[in-house]
Amino acid sequence: MLHDSFVLDLASMTWQADGAPLLPSDVCNNVCDGIESVPFHKVFSFGGKKGMMQYMNIVDVMDCGMQVWSTPSAEGSNVPCGREDTAWAYDTKTSSLLVFGGWASRWLGDLVKLNCAAIIGPPYACTSMSPQAGPVFGEKDMVIKGLRFKPGKVQVRFGNTEKNQVVVDAEYIDNETIHCKTANYEQFGPMPVDVKVSINGEGWTVNKLVFNYFANTAARNSMAFGPGVLPKVISGVEVPFHIQARDTINERRTSGGDNFSVRIVSADGLVTGDARITDLQDGRYEVHYSVPKAASYLVHISHADLGGNESVPLRGSPFKVHATDPWTQHRVLGSIPGRRKGATLSELDGELVLYGGDTCGLVVCSTSPGEWRWSSVTPSGPAPGDRIQHSVIIVQNQLVLFGGASLSDGTELADMFWLKKTQGGWAWGCPKSHTPYVRHTVAPGQEPIDTPKPVTGRLAHTAVALDQQMLVIYGEKSGSLLTEPCIVESVIAQVANWIEPILRGDVPAPRKGAAAAATGGTIIMLGGTTINESEQPVVLDELVVFGMESPNSLVCTINPSSASGSRPPARTGATMLEYSPGQLFLYGGFSADGKPFNDAYLLDVTTLAWKRVYNGHPDLVGSQGAMATLLDGKLVLINSSAGSPKLDCACSLDPIGLAASYSFTTRMKTEVNTLLENLEAWADKQTISMELAQNLEKLGQNFDSLLKVMDALYQVKLKKSENDLLIEQLRETLRTLAADKIMPTTKLEKRLEDVAHKWDDIKKVQPQVKSNVEPIQANQADKIREDIEAFTARVLQYKAVFHTKLFYKHCTGAAAAYPLLDTAASELAKLRKECIQFAELASIFELTDAMAPADAAIRELYEDLVSVKDVWDCTMMCEVQFQVGSWQDS
Repeated sequence: MLHDSFVLDLASMTWQADGAPLLPSDVCNNVCDGIESVPFHKVFSFGGKKGMMQYMNIVDVMDCGMQVWSTPSAEGSNVPCGREDTAWAYDTKTSSLLVFGGWASRWLGDLVKLNCAAIIGPPYACTSMSPQAGPVFGEKDMVIKGLRFKPGKVQVRFGNTEKNQVVVDAEYIDNETIHCKTANYEQFGPMPVDVKVSINGEGWTVNKLVFNYFANTAARNSMAFGPGVLPKVISGVEVPFHIQARDTINERRTSGGDNFSVRIVSADGLVTGDARITDLQDGRYEVHYSVPKAASYLVHISHADLGGNESVPLRGSPFKVHATDPWTQHRVLGSIPGRRKGATLSELDGELVLYGGDTCGLVVCSTSPGEWRWSSVTPSGPAPGDRIQHSVIIVQNQLVLFGGASLSDGTELADMFWLKKTQGGWAWGCPKSHTPYVRHTVAPGQEPIDTPKPVTGRLAHTAVALDQQMLVIYGEKSGSLLTEPCIVESVIAQVANWIEPILRGDVPAPRKGAAAAATGGTIIMLGGTTINESEQPVVLDELVVFGMESPNSLVCTINPSSASGSRPPARTGATMLEYSPGQLFLYGGFSADGKPFNDAYLLDVTTLAWKRVYNGHPDLVGSQGAMATLLDGKLVLINSSAGSPKLDCACSLDPIGLAASYSFTTRMKTEVNTLLENLEAWADKQTISMELAQNLEKLGQNFDSLLKVMDALYQVKLKKSENDLLIEQLRETLRTLAADKIMPTTKLEKRLEDVAHKWDDIKKVQPQVKSNVEPIQANQADKIREDIEAFTARVLQYKAVFHTKLFYKHCTGAAAAYPLLDTAASELAKLRKECIQFAELASIFELTDAMAPADAAIRELYEDLVSVKDVWDCTMMCEVQFQVGSWQDS
């Protein structure tokens, strides 16, 4: 007897034995048939014999998709006896196999029905679903994919047994898609369940889809940890933190899909930050946010518990952070140039080169570590005329200048100069001649001209360095946008040979003010201003990629589909430079409404992936923006201070390096140890102070000891929630660092558990210590209250005298008033210092309200003092301005 199987390919009428599955056992005289099922047919085998007089009554099933035989258990009381040579048929209406007769040492005449619906299923099937996990409260959108779905009453069943099944109505979308809401499974709790579909009551699908129910995420148990929720952060650069989702029983969640939200608002409510959340699909969420300027902020983190619309604050939210200014401000000295428009700023041989925008010629800034010094330079050689809106590139450590508009008569220029640093200073150079060339690209409605013509003068164009060549893209002449690009074959040569490159592919529209740069032979252009069909200027956000097909042919692609990341918004007049091989750096520019951008992006040219590396507030650079370049990999901005006509501000920033230093792993490797050390020191101090309460008699006689005990009780009360959260945050941080194999954490984990136990002991003993010292506390509290009342009376008395002081009278005169104001300020400072000391005692001895009158009076006195000084300042200004002695009498 055999147990092999063969497959007949009906198309080629050939038998195939390789790969065909074997039956579970040797058998002969069995009955076998294929039955249609979705997604794959099923083959059923029944009966036969495996030896002399050994008849079989088992049913074997093969799934044609999986190519595996199985022997499902048969249920029911009328199981037929083993037999061979039986006959059977399949009833499609009841999904049943009808077995009749056969031989079992005698001829049989019975008829048996085998219901196969649980194996064959209905004429449709499910293949996948999304999501595959969700909270037990349900109501999450689910999309089920499958085969041969049809319109009708669609239902989806969640559950494993009849006792825990929940059925929900679903919506037919198309023959491959069904939409439903996940069932509420709170009565059964979190567990994996089977998901099946039924249409018009035809039975439930049989192929297995499993949905994992998890306990509802609880905001009160979930926590945030990492650099972004520490007290000190930086502005402009993204800082990260993690969220660990926890459920209602405080267990870590292991799947994603939660509705967390993050909102960053300044303490005064005037400034907001940007945040993005990445679901790591394991219960953790990575958050990156940035704030545009230095200030104090509140980081609000919340979660929509139970799937509702109302957000619940996360444990510890809002987190108070203070963002500092990340820029390095440089001391600027020398012949500081005036502010100007249409100039260029470049880095050449470690110095900043400023040219154009006025008639001052070339200005250079040396960037020594101690100070930055500007100086006017008069290079040797033929100097270019004063101009604006020209272009500059750097080739072979020389600055190459082209075009622009003459400051003397506004003519668009077509000349080219190069600048280099020599042993004796600086030197200009220029070609002796420019070779005319034939134009292939002309404006609409014009015919190509075969006669060579000189290169066209232009302004607001874009220039890109290509090894020895310079590509000039578009620009403006006589108020019209140019359609012709041009290339000079060698920028540093006695003869400038110009050619017109042929643009193929998605040829970009003519424009001015675009930003462009090249790296590795690929040219990138972004933005600029063009004219639409209504002859209105339009600021573009187009990303244009130029590939060098040949020395005079460029293949253009506008907004490639492969571009990704944080794409810059539309802008004109931005700065684009090569940051490193394969990476381009973009800064600033202006929006369509003329407002400056104060942001920076890094573009990976290979993948065309954008990353925003800096996002500052536009107000920080003023309405005219800042001039920018790169110096030793750092972004350098040159600008004017408020109200100054000079470019007297210079600052630098390494946004990429700074962001790397604030990455989760880099920052927390050091911060976790610092936080742990501070917590250990704090716990030791409170423990020592609490132990002083063991000798109550001595404590009653020593106010300093009592103060230490009372302060410890106050600190424990004040820090309870904060310390509980901090310990959990440190646990999650160490867990993350250990999982990512960033650093060994065993010793730190041991220290954390030790201090956690010490903190638990402090919390346990705190009620007893408080109870023991209450009589002593009450006695001292009465004395402190008396002292506070005496201090308050003294403050109120001073307030009454304050308003009679001579600086309130105009006849006193400014010369005498200012010394009196200084004396009053000194007296108020002493009162404020006493007030703070009494306020600390009042907090420790739970007498907070006792300080309210004195505190309010001192605040009012400070406000009055400031107001009086403002009046005298105004008086002095008027006297200086008018210089008239009798104006007071008018």
